[in-house]
Amino acid sequence: MKFKTGRAHFSVSIISLILINACSETQNYMPFEVEAAYATKPLIGINSVAAYMVLKNQTNQTLTIDEISCDNFLADFHESKIDNHSMMVMKKLDKVVIKPNSEVNFQPSGKHIMIMSENFPNNLEVINCQLSVGKEKKYPLVFIIK
Repeated sequence: MKFKTGRAHFSVSIISLILINACSETQNYMPFEVEAAYATKPLIGINSVAAYMVLKNQTNQTLTIDEISCDNFLADFHESKIDNHSMMVMKKLDKVVIKPNSEVNFQPSGKHIMIMSENFPNNLEVINCQLSVGKEKKYPLVFIIK
């Protein structure tokens, strides 16, 4: 019996590699979906903007977003609430926890992201950031300036 090592063998090898790659978990898989990510337009003389979005956990496990980092800017999770004296207060959040198959809304007067800079460019159209889940997994996030 003689095996042919031509085009058919090469095609089977390529198809096998594609199937193996498709079935394996990739590093680019995002365990959450991001909707309506935008940041407010920076005002002249103000060194921070607020950013909003909806994060949807697409898994059956609790997700903890440990950190947000943005190119050329400082960023932190914050939450605004009304305190016992009917005053609006804002506090920094160390992390954001999203329960399985649920969502967290970042919206005005609630959870939001503060993005800070000494000088925002006048022509700023987007802010590129990354969300960190654990120490080693980072996922891209882009805020459109509105």
